[in-house]
Amino acid sequence: MSRVLYWIAVIPLFLVVIIFSVTNHATTELSLWPVLTEPVPFPVYGIALVALFLGFIWGGIVSWFQNGRNRRRVRDLRRQSEIEQREIAVLRDRLARLEGGERQATIPPLPDAPLSGEAPAPSPVAVAVR
Repeated sequence: MSRVLYWIAVIPLFLVVIIFSVTNHATTELSLWPVLTEPVPFPVYGIALVALFLGFIWGGIVSWFQNGRNRRRVRDLRRQSEIEQREIAVLRDRLARLEGGERQATIPPLPDAPLSGEAPAPSPVAVAVR
């Protein structure tokens, strides 16, 4: 939707610039004090196009500096996300190894352990005390 609005705004702007350039081809004298001391003939549309171009460049510079914090935050969040994704991969690998180890490892019963229904055998120390 924003692309459509962009083109709806840009196409008429381009048409205005083209029409302005075609209709204002007369020349005027341009003198810039520190650079050009002698007046130079220059077309009116050239002055307008140069002014538009400089405004475009200036707007880009201002926008770049204003969005510097956001770009830094995005870089930091991207680095943090990459670190967390690596940590998740390591933890998943460790979990897979542990789950695989549980399937293979069985704890053997103790040799003197009673079966589930039997009473424990008296220890020799307990017999001597009675």
